Amino acid sequence: MTEREAALAEIAAIAQRHGLTHEEVRRALDARSVEPPVRQGLLGRALGYLGGTFVFAGLCVFVGTFWDEMNSAARIVVTLGSGIVALILSYLAFASPRHEKLSTPLYLMAVVLQPTGLLIAFGELSTGGEPLHAQLAVSAVMLAQCLLSFARLRRATALFFALLFGCTALGTVLELVDAEPEVNGLVVGVTCFLVTVAVQRSKHAGITPFWYFVAAALVQVSWFGIVEDSVFEISFVALPCALVYFSTSLRSRTLLAAGTLGMLVYIGYFTGEHFADSLGWPIALILLGFMMMALGTAAVRIHRRYIKSSP
Repeated sequence: MTEREAALAEIAAIAQRHGLTHEEVRRALDARSVEPPVRQGLLGRALGYLGGTFVFAGLCVFVGTFWDEMNSAARIVVTLGSGIVALILSYLAFASPRHEKLSTPLYLMAVVLQPTGLLIAFGELSTGGEPLHAQLAVSAVMLAQCLLSFARLRRATALFFALLFGCTALGTVLELVDAEPEVNGLVVGVTCFLVTVAVQRSKHAGITPFWYFVAAALVQVSWFGIVEDSVFEISFVALPCALVYFSTSLRSRTLLAAGTLGMLVYIGYFTGEHFADSLGWPIALILLGFMMMALGTAAVRIHRRYIKSSP
């Protein structure tokens, strides 16, 4: 018996001993014969992003150079058409193990060029109307596309831009119904915060720091605009405190920083408004400095005890 025949006999004996079928053995052999995905290092990833940047910059320079000489159709094709092509190439790159790293820069180009092209199409083809309607339509279309892309590719980039266009669409709707800017910002901020909390519980939690900061900034600025110079102004203090509390339960350094920063800014505003013209201003500055140091120490302790120790 040759060595090859001995190996085949051993494989047959192992399959029989473990009750493996011919189909299961064949699938296992096919799986091992598939070429493993090619891993690109840091240099390859950097070159991919730089290449995408140069392509996008070259396209922008080309469009800017000949923009005045283009007719409406050419302007739409060169922007919206390029965005659609970039989106298709992004899908193709994602499906190829060798070119997967190109998928993200191509997708970034697509989500910049497509809404730009849609807005240009509205501007070139419309005969009037409310610009906010065009903004809402573009935001809704891009939101739907990003959600479909996320469902298909499961990439954090698509989810990030879905949040962006979703917040834009919600803000546009509130603006169309004549909501006050402060109320608009508050509703968008709270909605963004709740969606970000849901995203953090998924495997795409890497995009949450940016959106936590956006949500915290919108909520604090909007609420301060609502209660400023009223008897409820002091209620603003509860907002940074709530953000610090949420930072411990959600394990978010961004919320901790946003809450601490919001408290420090309000303390500085309050002391400047009420003590700037009094002899107690130097004392107020000293007290403010001690408050800042105390808040900074508290923030560091909270980070070490409740956030940094998270798994």
